[in-house]
Amino acid sequence: MQSSCFGRVSRRSTLARGLRAATVAAFAVAAVAALPVNAADVTPEIENRSDQLDVPFVPSTNAVLNTMFEFAKPTKDDYVMDLGSGDGRIVNYAVSHFGARGHGIDLNEGLVKVANARAKSAGIADRAQFYVRDLFKEDLSKATVITMYLLPELMMQLRPKLLALKPGTRIVSHDYHMGNWRFDGAKPVSGRASGEDDVVYYWKVPAKVAGNWDWQIDYSPLFPGAREYKAQISQRFQDVEGKLDTGALPMRFFNARLDGEKISFSASGEVEDRVVQHDFEGVVDGDTIRGTVTLRGPIESRTFPWTARRNKAGK
Repeated sequence: MQSSCFGRVSRRSTLARGLRAATVAAFAVAAVAALPVNAADVTPEIENRSDQLDVPFVPSTNAVLNTMFEFAKPTKDDYVMDLGSGDGRIVNYAVSHFGARGHGIDLNEGLVKVANARAKSAGIADRAQFYVRDLFKEDLSKATVITMYLLPELMMQLRPKLLALKPGTRIVSHDYHMGNWRFDGAKPVSGRASGEDDVVYYWKVPAKVAGNWDWQIDYSPLFPGAREYKAQISQRFQDVEGKLDTGALPMRFFNARLDGEKISFSASGEVEDRVVQHDFEGVVDGDTIRGTVTLRGPIESRTFPWTARRNKAGK
C-alpha cells in the first residue's frame, strides 16, 4: 500500500482488501464524517453492498472534514463534487454551512438513497443531489471544488481527468496523494482512537503554460521605444521554468510560481545597458496571459501592462 508523505503506511487495511486486481472501474466511498450519523440510516446490508462492489464504506472524522474545508474554502459561488459520496455528508455539509451547490456520486444505490433523504430532510435537496454513477464516466467540468477518498490506484487513473479541469479548480483528498503531482498543501489530522493520524492533501489545477510566448512592452517614458520578448516555458504540473530572449543576453526565470490560473515570475537582464529586474504577474486565459510587469533596479520602479500570447509553435 502506498505510503504517505508523512512516512506511514496507510491504516486503511479494509480498503487494501477491497482492491482486488482493480476489477471494478469504480471509486472508494466514504466522504467524511461531518453530520451526525443515525445508525439506522446506513444498515449492515447497505455497508455489505459497498464491500461487494470492492469500494468499502469507511467513514472518517469530523476533524478531517474541517481540514478539507480549510483548504478548499467553499463559498456560495462554488459547485462541490464528491467522488465516492457515501451517505452524502460532505456535499450536504458544504451546502448547509457554506451556501454552495453540488452533487455526489457513488456506486452503492443504498448509500445514494440515504444521501438524498438527508438532503431532503435538511431542506437543501434543490442544491444537493446524489447519483449512482461511475466516476470515470462522470463529467467533472462543472466542479469548482472536488473532494475524494479514493484508493491510490484509482486516484492515479483519475489524475489525467483532474488535470484537464478548469485551472483553479480545488481538489482535496483524504489519506492519499497523486504520485509525482506535487500537492499544494498537506496536513496531518489527529483524533483517531487508534492514535494514528489521517492526512488531508490539497491541489489547485494548474493552467497549461508550456510553450513559446511572445510579447511587446512599451516602457515609455522610462525607456524609449518598445521592447520585444520571446519566452520559452517548460512545465511539470504547477512547477514552471523558463527563459526570456530580448535580443541581448538571455534571462532565466526565478521565483516562478503557477497558482491555478495565476502565474508570476521574475527575470533580470539588460535594458539600455542597465541590469533591470522584471517582475511579471498575470492570469492565464488559454493562449493569452494578461497582467503587469514591474521594473526594479538602478531605476525608478515602474509598473506597466503586460499581455503575452502563445504562438503556434507553443501549442
